[in-house]
Amino acid sequence: MPEGKQVQAMFSGIAGRYDLLNHVLSLGTDFYWWWRMARRSGAGPGRRYLDVAAGTGDSSLALAARGAEVVSTDFTQAMLRLGPAKFRDRGRDGLIWASVGADAQHLPFAAGTFDGITICYGIRNVEDRGRAYGEFLRVLRPGGQLTILEFSRPRFRWLRALYDTYSLRILPRIGGWISGDPRAYTYLPESIRTFPDQPALAAELEGAGFREVGWTDLTGGIVALHTGRKAGTGAML
Repeated sequence: MPEGKQVQAMFSGIAGRYDLLNHVLSLGTDFYWWWRMARRSGAGPGRRYLDVAAGTGDSSLALAARGAEVVSTDFTQAMLRLGPAKFRDRGRDGLIWASVGADAQHLPFAAGTFDGITICYGIRNVEDRGRAYGEFLRVLRPGGQLTILEFSRPRFRWLRALYDTYSLRILPRIGGWISGDPRAYTYLPESIRTFPDQPALAAELEGAGFREVGWTDLTGGIVALHTGRKAGTGAML
């Protein structure tokens, strides 16, 4: 997997067309996935959420639409700068926009700050996931929940074959044509194929110290929602 600075540069280069690419390459399913993520996270009024690897802010917008106060972070400033305009255009004023060099492995927040943490399509790009999990546990309040939305392994053999054909042959061509950077959409399917499947990722979360770990497959397992809770009592999501 490319090192962090390479991933950062890659996403900086496609920031302006990132949203369009998501909508086109997912055939519009990404809107449904954002909605399911926000609902599963338990976001709501009076709750503060940290959205890690927030990119251009679609995931943060989904959380804010449920009334949560959201702090959005990303280590790619070119992506993060595109977010505030979305919230102004859609009248979402609950966002606290954090853009201070916050990658998942070094979060600049005090312990026990957040009721929930979300990370969507970002955990795959973290160099040291164990360190990131430790940071998530540190800044969560007791009882707080981590919600991960990530590409995963389709459940059905026929769907895996279809998805492999699409992701390895079609997606890089369309993504490279629209973004102008074929490398980014060659990296995407490669990173998905080497990423832990649903049970393996759940085992990682349990090993890191999360409790009540589980996952829900979406769209046949093309993506999955993983959840885990910090031990203790406190924010009940």
